[in-house]
Amino acid sequence: MYLCSVKEAEEAIELSAQLADNQRRLLSKAMRYCALQERAEEEVRRKLREWYTVTDEAVEEEENIVENTVMRLRNEGYLDDERYARAFCESKLLGAHWSRQKVQAALRQKHLPAEAIRAGMESIDDGSYYDILRREAQKKSRLIGGADTPEKRRKLLSFLSGRGYTMSEIARVIDNISEEY
Repeated sequence: MYLCSVKEAEEAIELSAQLADNQRRLLSKAMRYCALQERAEEEVRRKLREWYTVTDEAVEEEENIVENTVMRLRNEGYLDDERYARAFCESKLLGAHWSRQKVQAALRQKHLPAEAIRAGMESIDDGSYYDILRREAQKKSRLIGGADTPEKRRKLLSFLSGRGYTMSEIARVIDNISEEY
């Protein structure tokens, strides 16, 4: 007694070949996607699920293919959450002038592991960080204009705290700016 007919076996073989071909195409597309810029694993998983749409019956199979693809990307060096976190921190600090708190919150929203977030945050150089904070404070201070008054300090403090800087960071920089003007 056979478990399935010859036709069913042929269909299963064809389906298996199609799945393997789809998986190869998906991996190739994901490699190109990851080669463009650093990506977080969760971001790639989301994109893979978007690209690989299947019927409701094949959801478990889809998840296996997504996880296998992510594992392969990680093994081949296309994905590394710590590398991504370091690049993200550098980009947001140097480019957008974000505070440490804002960068850390954004990394958490990307569902990165705690070790990757820690590695990213440790990559922030204190000297560069305070230089950027000082430049932002100086720029805003010039925009506010006028002498160093409590009102000007309040506005500057409000602006910088709105950017996510801590009170101790702000106080350190505002005192130095006051001495310069």
